[in-house]
Amino acid sequence: MKKLLVSALIILGLAVYSPVDSINNTLTGDSGNYGLKIAAANGIDNDGITEKIRRTLNDGTEYSVYLAYPQQSADSYVYNSHAMRSASMIKVFIMGAVMEKARDGELDIAETITLKAADKVGGAGILAGYPAGSELSLKEAMRLMITESDNTATNIVIDRIGMAAVNDYAARNGYDDTILKRKMIDMAAVRAGRENQSSVRDLGEFFRRLYHHECVSYDYDEIMLEFLKGQTDRDCFPAALPNHTIAHKTGALIGLYDDGGIIYNGNNDAILVIMTENYTSERTAIEHMKAFAREAVQ
Repeated sequence: MKKLLVSALIILGLAVYSPVDSINNTLTGDSGNYGLKIAAANGIDNDGITEKIRRTLNDGTEYSVYLAYPQQSADSYVYNSHAMRSASMIKVFIMGAVMEKARDGELDIAETITLKAADKVGGAGILAGYPAGSELSLKEAMRLMITESDNTATNIVIDRIGMAAVNDYAARNGYDDTILKRKMIDMAAVRAGRENQSSVRDLGEFFRRLYHHECVSYDYDEIMLEFLKGQTDRDCFPAALPNHTIAHKTGALIGLYDDGGIIYNGNNDAILVIMTENYTSERTAIEHMKAFAREAVQ
């Protein structure tokens, strides 16, 4: 009887203990005596991604990368994330701040805005070509801010809620590297060293929350996704993956080009953000970012 009891306990112990679970719970990268490379329980092959970065993003440009596979894992891969010049990537946080206020009943995105001559600035966008006195909704201004990266529309949206509201939104939601310091095409602020900032970690987490409809609310997140899918700058991720739906935002200034968002890929969707600084050339940076994007979705 005692032998039967011992045997039963041994069998039960083997059923509960799983060597695979033990490995996944304790190892990332090299697996020691098992003689192979494995990912941790998060399913992210950190070493493999790092090797891809070293192979494809290797032209002397400073690159920062965020990569996650939200259908597969709750974890993400982050490389060289720190506060960087955000260029137009800051516009997704401006959009988020407006949508949060709309959700809380503090404004209506259907409200009408009248374009004034003083609102018009140069750079990207089409709204500066509209005559003063033109009317558009706050929602349409945000759409232009994202799809066309319209600087005039962006400044109108900033004026509507205030810079402090954008920075409060970023701080409350844990986007610690993100700060709006100036409006678009404010050259006096640029000369004074005031640059808007964000990081691949902040942007990646924004897109991850948006992917899961946990950013503001389901309905407002859907509107933001619609805008991001309408992005007209298709030089980077869309050029690399022409058959994929991509909800993303780009940014460019002298010395940098950024792209980031959600790449829909069947059962293997990816959230990818790449920021650069001090590029060797914009064309070279974009070509290398395209190469990495293709590998990231495989």
